[in-house]
Amino acid sequence: FCAMRPKDKTFPGMWEFPGGKIEEGEEPKRALEREIKEELNIDIRADKLFDEVQKEYEEFVIKLSTYSCTVLDFSDFKLVEHQDFKWMKKESLMTLDWVPTDIPTVEKLCKTKVQSI
Repeated sequence: FCAMRPKDKTFPGMWEFPGGKIEEGEEPKRALEREIKEELNIDIRADKLFDEVQKEYEEFVIKLSTYSCTVLDFSDFKLVEHQDFKWMKKESLMTLDWVPTDIPTVEKLCKTKVQSI
């Protein structure tokens, strides 16, 4: 599942794996489940950690943890934060213009046996 960043945020119009910030005292998996519910109105279960990337930008540092997830309920899906989305097969992932932080994870996904994200 790939989401296009909104026009009014950093990296506008670029693609990313949706998620967000961990709140104080929150476990990473629960934070991801909460953020996906807030941003996409999808219920998921965050499963296994797939990758971790840290990237330093001029004004901030991003630590990105990517998890494989199970969709529990997609019936009320809506884009709240993003301007577009796509379900992609791994063979097509590199056709999108990715946020730089996500590129190492995309490259790793392309080398795995996972069929789609």
